[in-house]
Amino acid sequence: MLYLKNITKILLITLLLFFFTDFFFGERILKKFRIIYLEELLKVSNEDYGYSFKSNINTNFAVWGNTYYKLCTDSRGFKFNCKDKEIKNYEIAFIGDSFTEGIALPFEKTFVGKFKEETKLDIVNLGVSSYSPNIYLKKIKHLISNKIVLFNHLIVGIDLTDLEDDWKRREIKKTRDTSSTNSIEQFKLKLFLAKNLPTTYLILQKINWYIKLELIKNLNVDHLDYSKNRASWSYIKKYDKLNEKIENQVDNMNELFNYLKDNNIKLSILIYPHQASIKYDVKDSLYKKIWKNYCKNKCFKFIDAYSIFFDELNDTSKDEIMKKYYIKGDPHFNEKGNDVVFKILLNKFNY
Repeated sequence: MLYLKNITKILLITLLLFFFTDFFFGERILKKFRIIYLEELLKVSNEDYGYSFKSNINTNFAVWGNTYYKLCTDSRGFKFNCKDKEIKNYEIAFIGDSFTEGIALPFEKTFVGKFKEETKLDIVNLGVSSYSPNIYLKKIKHLISNKIVLFNHLIVGIDLTDLEDDWKRREIKKTRDTSSTNSIEQFKLKLFLAKNLPTTYLILQKINWYIKLELIKNLNVDHLDYSKNRASWSYIKKYDKLNEKIENQVDNMNELFNYLKDNNIKLSILIYPHQASIKYDVKDSLYKKIWKNYCKNKCFKFIDAYSIFFDELNDTSKDEIMKKYYIKGDPHFNEKGNDVVFKILLNKFNY
């Protein structure tokens, strides 16, 4: 008993010393090694369109899930190759959410970065995670009206999650209610831990990610629930307010199209699948039909990086495609997935 009491005392003292050190010096230590341990700390608010990356980020330790990756932004908060020089006039601008941003990968390994490097065109990536057409419109207006950047052609990566993101932003505007009470409390706790006990938060992040991967690996837990994943609207038979949500998203894109047209800027739309698309949807999906049809009279190019993943089903299984092209336990593309989209872009632009 005495032995156990002594061990318990030592553990408690060690934990208290660790928390004390973390509280007073944790952020300083992590900053010294340029570890950005919370994705929200990469962002800064913008009164015109919501948020963007902070300017002049240069770190080898941006964290996404179980991955550290190199992230650089220019003085305007655009993700770019750390070696590139900042310019104002571009031939092509990309905008989209985390897929277009190329989350968990350095710029040069994303489809935007690869396309820029191969073509030698002046290209800027305006994409940031959780963006949707509502923000695309506001950000483009802000950038062009203030002459922050100029470009001749905008490629919009329309993500499957944009449908719900746009709807939520519409509802927030109507109700002024930003989230449920539970979500707010969870976010407050997350931010409190990240700011006050950053090393503790980083360790908990890693443990959480490890447990998630082990559950998927050993217990065959399906992290792609048929009806609850955010790509399900494209294939599920009954989806709440689907027509209204599609109409809302298309209306936002129409506003963007008209604004671009008034400024003599070409619009192209890029589509691609989520893991859930591969598992549950079909090649000629509702998502694909909507944007292919939309592009008939409005787009310079309709860039279908969706269908090619289904073409591989002739030679391999759905599980193999998901393992090959996506981050494990995560809906986003890995470098190989980005490479597929990059090659589609090259082909579409005749390079």
